[in-house]
Amino acid sequence: MNLFTILRHHVATQPNAIASRSSRRVVTYRKFWSRIERATARLKSEWHVKAGDTVVYWGQGHQDALMLYIAVARCGAKLLPLEHAPLHQESIAILRSIPAVLLLHDDETIFEVPPAAPVIANLSSLIAIRCHHTPPVSEDITQPSLIFLATIEDGSLQASEQSLQQLMQNATPQLESNSVQEFRIAEALFDADIFASQVLPVLVGGGTIVFR
Repeated sequence: MNLFTILRHHVATQPNAIASRSSRRVVTYRKFWSRIERATARLKSEWHVKAGDTVVYWGQGHQDALMLYIAVARCGAKLLPLEHAPLHQESIAILRSIPAVLLLHDDETIFEVPPAAPVIANLSSLIAIRCHHTPPVSEDITQPSLIFLATIEDGSLQASEQSLQQLMQNATPQLESNSVQEFRIAEALFDADIFASQVLPVLVGGGTIVFR
């Protein structure tokens, strides 16, 4: 299944259904996709994100991070989420081994030492200004789009990449049996046991992701 096509179908058939909500805002599927398109344009045209590049999300479970991931995937790039304190503490080593072209962080984040990324910006700035250029996108769901970091037996971090196609395949059992139309993000959005098994099935079903 192609998530991009499914989201556009939701826009056509249920544009006013709620894709996500939080204490900050309520986002319909029409607005959700519009923001994804705006974010894609800014990533490609203003920050020059190319296929194969890595974009870092530094924060935890922000409503706009979901839109960011889908926009990054449309660019053919990969999102590296750093949502937990241990990953922040190891960020120097992580970004040395996985160089990033751009780092977007939650607005309230304050860095004692800026991470090693050539461009650092607030997550909200991704959609704050409309980019009037409409760049071509390939929407290749077979390209790696999300990087998971896991601690292995010797205490070191191991990175694994998954494409949107793989993530959707991992979500297949829930897609076939799960009728849940709402899922609440307690902390991190991109934990391996949450994103494919909980978040994607709700989006595919046209439900609502609830953020703090």
